[in-house]
Amino acid sequence: MNRKQIRSLLTKPVKTGLTVAALTVLSTSLLQAHEASQHGQAMEMNSEDSHAQHKAMMAEMNMDHSAHDSHAMATEGEDPHAHHKAMMSNMAGKDQVQRSNHDYKAPHLTMLNQNGEPVAIDKLLNSDKPVLVNFIFTTCPTICPVLSSTFSIVNRELAGAEDLSMISISIDPEEDTPEALQRYAKKFEARDNWSFITGSVEDSIQLQKAFDIYRGSKMNHEPVTYLRASADKPWTRLDGFPSSEQLVSEYHHMKMGH
Repeated sequence: MNRKQIRSLLTKPVKTGLTVAALTVLSTSLLQAHEASQHGQAMEMNSEDSHAQHKAMMAEMNMDHSAHDSHAMATEGEDPHAHHKAMMSNMAGKDQVQRSNHDYKAPHLTMLNQNGEPVAIDKLLNSDKPVLVNFIFTTCPTICPVLSSTFSIVNRELAGAEDLSMISISIDPEEDTPEALQRYAKKFEARDNWSFITGSVEDSIQLQKAFDIYRGSKMNHEPVTYLRASADKPWTRLDGFPSSEQLVSEYHHMKMGH
C-alpha cells in the first residue's frame, strides 16, 4: 500500500457503522506499516538521500515537519506522535467514553473561521441552539482524523437539522490558517453549519484553557467532544471517541430537553 492510499484511508470520512475500535486499530496499524516501509527503504539509501526522501514524504503527506524540531520533549530518534499512537492503541477494542457535565465559560475573543471572517467566540459558543464542539489540528495523523470523520458522518446524517452548529477549533493556529482549514473542511465534506476556527496562538491557548483541554503542546492532544443544547444548559464533555451514532443520539436527547 503506497503513501497516497494510506493518507486517503486515514483522512477521508468513514462510513456509518465502522466502530471506534476499528478506526483506532486501522489508524495505528496503517501508521506502523507506513513507518516500517519507510525504514526498509532508508536502509538501502545513503544518509543524504534518506534525509531528502524523508522531507519529500513529509511535504506530500502535509504533516507538520517543523513540529519535530520545536517539540522540546522529543529527543532525536523519538516519535513526536508517540503519545497519540499510544492513546489510540490503548483505546483499541474499548468503545469507552467518559461523560461529565461542566459550566465552561467561553472567553470574549475574536478569531477567524475557515473563510477568513472574524468570529466572536463567546457569541458562537453561547448559542441558544444545539452546538457540537471539538479541538483539532489539520496535520494530526491519529486522533484528529478519527474525531473529524465522526463529525463528518454526524454532519451528513443530521443534514436536516438546521438548528445544529458544529465547531472545530484549531490548537495549532500557526499552521492552521483559514486556507488550511478550508482544505480540511473540504476533505471532510463539511456543510455550511460546520465552522473551523483559528486565530492567534494566545487566543487558541486561552480558549483551550477555558474548556480544560490545554495540555501544553499539540503533541499531548486528547480526544474530547463537547455538546450543549443551549446557552442556559451545562456543557456535556465526552472524553474518548464517541461514535457517530452516540452523537446523533445526544443531539436528539438535547432536542427533547434532556
